[in-house]
Amino acid sequence: MTPTIILSLVMVLIARSEQSVQDRGPRETRSYRPFVSGECVKGNGLGYRGKVSVTKRGNVCLNWNQMTDVYSSSFYGTGVGPHNYCRNPDNSRSPWCWVRTKRNRWVPQYCDIPSCATLKPSKSLSTTTTTRTTTATTTTSIPTTPAVADRDTEFTCGERKEVGRHFKIVGGSQTPVSSHPWIASIFHNGFFCAGSLIAPCWVLTAAHCFKDSQRLKMHKLRVFLGKNAVNETDLAQEQRFTVKQIIRHEGFRETGSDTDHDHDIALLKIEGAHGECAVRTETARTVCLPPAYTKLPPGSFCSIAGYGRGHFGGEKTNYLMEGQVRLRAQATCEKEVPVGSMVTENMFCAASPDWETDACQSDSGGPLVCEADGRMFLFGIISYGEKCAEKGKPGFYTRVTNYNKWIARQTGLRSYTLGSMYPQK
Repeated sequence: MTPTIILSLVMVLIARSEQSVQDRGPRETRSYRPFVSGECVKGNGLGYRGKVSVTKRGNVCLNWNQMTDVYSSSFYGTGVGPHNYCRNPDNSRSPWCWVRTKRNRWVPQYCDIPSCATLKPSKSLSTTTTTRTTTATTTTSIPTTPAVADRDTEFTCGERKEVGRHFKIVGGSQTPVSSHPWIASIFHNGFFCAGSLIAPCWVLTAAHCFKDSQRLKMHKLRVFLGKNAVNETDLAQEQRFTVKQIIRHEGFRETGSDTDHDHDIALLKIEGAHGECAVRTETARTVCLPPAYTKLPPGSFCSIAGYGRGHFGGEKTNYLMEGQVRLRAQATCEKEVPVGSMVTENMFCAASPDWETDACQSDSGGPLVCEADGRMFLFGIISYGEKCAEKGKPGFYTRVTNYNKWIARQTGLRSYTLGSMYPQK
């Protein structure tokens, strides 16, 4: 067979491989590989727009739209789309993709693409062609696009600058916002609740913050990231957003009594002045979500944060406070619940060993985060309690890991709710 015929057959096989890879199982090994295409990446491959769809471990990539909303503004300009080609949307060390393991887990893996700096040219891989009518050459290059705004992804979540720890919310000790860069302050004619940034366009908070829907005017809502104090403004580090959508859990009873706190969870979709989402900075980061239904053992230490009152009935502190609490056994929580309230599986409680650290009024919606492998994971939303920091009266929190599927359904960001960065057992 002549070289022309052989080349034609190879191109047909490649085309068929590209067509079939969309519906192929995860352990199928045929795919678009760099030794066929002659593709390579420059730098970390941020601008890579080629068609390689196999990882260094030999796994075929899954379609991006199986994992996330590829049309979201979070992925604009990153090359992510309704395909399974390797991309680098989060500025990692090289292009990667999602694959399914033998245990049916979805995990990210780096792709099998050589660096342009180390790839040696050869006749079979040459991208230079010469015609008979001219001595000029035309070179085929991989198109690149400018780097998009730096945004956090499900793989860069839960990171923060190491700072000194202050272990009191009640009592007045304060901490810089870089220690909890995911905390959001929510304003409606003044500050009234907190939340946590779980994706560049989404804040997770407490449903009871939006219980009085008749008085609440969405056009007056403002969400800030990067605030050290709710009564001060620092334009150099703060990011400001309007609220485009409020989604309260359908199980939360707006007309219920003040002692009904089941399903106390809500989502805010935020948008900047020019339609942008949150940009990653030292004072604005996303927090990780743990895998669904993950529970930590009683006695585990976690951190809470908020801008609330220094003591029950007292003045607002205005400054960001951080405290450390220990998770309590569910049976203990049921005994210590405020009179008239009921503990469900959608809640847990926590308190400091000396009962001097607690969340308080206006801390509602804020985060309870726990560390794992150097990352911070959002396990709880500050919900309710009886007074503040009194012995035998712990704080109660919404159990976030009971709502991963609900968050995925409301946001379309399933990949953020898988807990991919949580350490494997």
